[in-house]
Amino acid sequence: MTDAPPPHANGNTVLLHGFGTSGHLWRTVRESLSGAHAPDLMGFGTQASAGRADQGTADMGEALLPLLRSLHAARGPVTLAGHSMGGKVAMWVAATRPDLVRRLVLIAPSPPTPEPMSDEDRAALRAAHGDRAALTRQYRTITRQPLSETDFRQLVHDGLCASPAAWTAWTDHGSREDITARLVGLRAPVTVLYSADDPAIAADTIRREVLGRLPGAQAHEVRGSGHLLPLEQPAEVVAALLDV
Repeated sequence: MTDAPPPHANGNTVLLHGFGTSGHLWRTVRESLSGAHAPDLMGFGTQASAGRADQGTADMGEALLPLLRSLHAARGPVTLAGHSMGGKVAMWVAATRPDLVRRLVLIAPSPPTPEPMSDEDRAALRAAHGDRAALTRQYRTITRQPLSETDFRQLVHDGLCASPAAWTAWTDHGSREDITARLVGLRAPVTVLYSADDPAIAADTIRREVLGRLPGAQAHEVRGSGHLLPLEQPAEVVAALLDV
C-alpha cells in the first residue's frame, strides 16, 4: 500500500464507496482530505436497513441529493468521486444534477453500460453475501497490494452487514443497467483513475466502456494495484482528487 500525502482541507468533496463496502473504504484517503464526506450508499454500512430488492443506480443517487444540496448551499458545487459501483452512481448524479457537481472523479468505476461479468462470477458474487470465507477469498482475489489487518477486517465486516436485498439488487440489476443515455447531461470535467492490473474491472473495459463514452475525460492509469485503489494506492487517489 502506498502512503497517502499530507492532509489538505477539502470539505466540499464527496466520496462514494463501491459494492459491498462502506464509507470506511476511504479511511486513508480522508486522512489526506480533511473534511471530505464519505456517505454510506443505500443498503450498505449505516444505510443497510434502507436496502431494497428493487433498488438501482438512480435510487442510490437520489438518496444522496439532500447531502449534495446542503453542501452546495454552503460551499457551492462539490467534487464527486466514486469507486466501482459508486462510480456508476456518481456518473448518474453528475449527469442528472450537473448544478451540484463541479468535478467528477471515477476510480476503477463500474461502467455506465452493463458491467461485463460471467454468469459463474455473478453467481459466486451473489452467493458471497453473509459468507465470511467467501468474502475473504473475494477481497484477496481482487487486490494486488497487501492491506492492513484493520482495513481487511472492515471490508469483510461491511460485506457481512450489507443488506441482502441491496446485495442481490446490484448483482442482478444495478450492475447490468445501461445509463449511457443519461450521460448527455454531464457537464463537469471528468478524471478516471484505474489500474492496468485490476482483476475485477479490466483496464480494457475502462478504456472501452468508460473512457470511450466520456469524450474529453482525463485518464490516469496505474500499475501494481488491484481493484481497491482507495486502500491499495491512496496517494494516487488523493493526487487525482486534488488534480496534482
